[in-house]
Amino acid sequence: MLTRLNKHLIWVILLLAFFVRAYQINVTPALNPDEAAIGYDAYSLIQTGKDEHGISWPLHFKSFGDYKPGGYFYLVLPFVKLMGLTPLAVRLPNLILSIITIYFLYKLIFLLSKSKELSLLSALILAISPWHIHFSRGAWESSAALSFIIIGTYFFYISKVKNFFWNFSLFVIFFALSLYIYHSARIFAPLIALSYILTNLKLILTKFPKILFPLLIGVLLVIPVGVSFLNNGGATRFGGVGLTADQGPLWRANELLNQHQQNLRITDRIIHNQKNLYLISWGEKYFSHFDLNYLFISGDEVPRSKVPDMGQFYLIELLFLLLGLVFILKFKQYSALKPVIFSWLIFAPLASSLTFQAPSALRSLPLLIPLSVLISIGIYQFFLQISKTNKLKIPLIIITSILFIYSFTYYLDAYFIHYPKRYPFAWQYGFDELVPYVMANKDKYNSVYITDKYDQPYILFLFYSKYSPSQIQKEIKLTPPDKFGFSTVNHFSNLYFQKIDWDKIPSNSLVVTSDETVPVTPLKNIYFPNKSFAFKIYIKP
Repeated sequence: MLTRLNKHLIWVILLLAFFVRAYQINVTPALNPDEAAIGYDAYSLIQTGKDEHGISWPLHFKSFGDYKPGGYFYLVLPFVKLMGLTPLAVRLPNLILSIITIYFLYKLIFLLSKSKELSLLSALILAISPWHIHFSRGAWESSAALSFIIIGTYFFYISKVKNFFWNFSLFVIFFALSLYIYHSARIFAPLIALSYILTNLKLILTKFPKILFPLLIGVLLVIPVGVSFLNNGGATRFGGVGLTADQGPLWRANELLNQHQQNLRITDRIIHNQKNLYLISWGEKYFSHFDLNYLFISGDEVPRSKVPDMGQFYLIELLFLLLGLVFILKFKQYSALKPVIFSWLIFAPLASSLTFQAPSALRSLPLLIPLSVLISIGIYQFFLQISKTNKLKIPLIIITSILFIYSFTYYLDAYFIHYPKRYPFAWQYGFDELVPYVMANKDKYNSVYITDKYDQPYILFLFYSKYSPSQIQKEIKLTPPDKFGFSTVNHFSNLYFQKIDWDKIPSNSLVVTSDETVPVTPLKNIYFPNKSFAFKIYIKP
């Protein structure tokens, strides 16, 4: 009876996960520019066989001067073909993959622990995780890449048990495909794959002839993405967001050297070398991902990557995380899990720590997996130990369940009610209403001037208006890159995206502002979910 119940519980967990991730996914949160770029380029490929810049079927898509891995663009393409250019079509592939992630984590934990209860608990903790839900509800390439890595990990470990050649081949293929989806996976996936091989080296050597063909397939899959990356601004991208983009250590080194005035010794130059300071900066950024305040109280500093007044995990999970660390080290039954958990803990923050924006919940998303499993081990073993004391077991189960239900409910309230009102500017609320109005009226005026206060407004106009891809390919022209390497489009058709200066705008123009001062009464107002002004629309006669 219990076995049958356990068998059905995973489907209940997956159904819960799907409902939470699918509810209002087309409108909450609003579409952001990165998502719009993915959707519009998929739409452009369908219409013309080229992206918005006129490149035929690229492996890396030029987007705002940056080059994004093309994997998720191609995952989106059939959904846009079937459903049209909509937020749902852009987000649905990641939603589906996020559910697959939960399922394969369940299978992986059962495979390595032989515990049905722990595998179900791990799936449930991930299903209700604020960190995972957040990055499952948008077109986040990091979440899609994580799914491929989890699937590949399962096939690696199942290959030890049966059908080595085929399962090892699937491991190689899924890991190779993850490199096509997200930049950070190109650091994390190879390191994790190497850790699997080194911790199972004896088996790999005995199976050596059988791994040659899968490795050859892996190399053939990796070569195109590597060549495309090097030829399409990979180094420029890292220069824009990499650790050295932060000039702080350089300025600090110069400041410390100047304090020695004219008495500089060679030891002073060694001590205050900027490379040393960058190394210290890297260490701070790496370990910041394990800051308990970040994980359980405040969360990511980037509004698009967090909900208000919450960490990446529920506060109640802190206790079980600490217990999980103790139990995984104490009990031999977790010996098969240890290499996986600790290799993920070590390597997951690495890609994020090599950028100047750390800790980053987006770039370090794989860290979610080992921490969730440790929390699950903590819960499972805690209640297993107290089950010997019948007086405490039931009350503690009730209290813990109530606290988790409260935390989950609090998160849903924060995400669906308060998040759109607290950070509407981070998600470009209002464009879905603004674009149809402007496109319906733009031909009545010589020109339309639109504020550039919000990130990359041009791509949202292309997306919501379904602007002709063949036309934009003739018109598109990027501005020079900014200090982070990003560009934008400030003009197409008779639309101009810029800071609004009323006195410099010509007559017979439609003008869209955010908070710029304009000396006339607006024709129309568009509001954020919190009822503050998103846009004001004017006519300059």
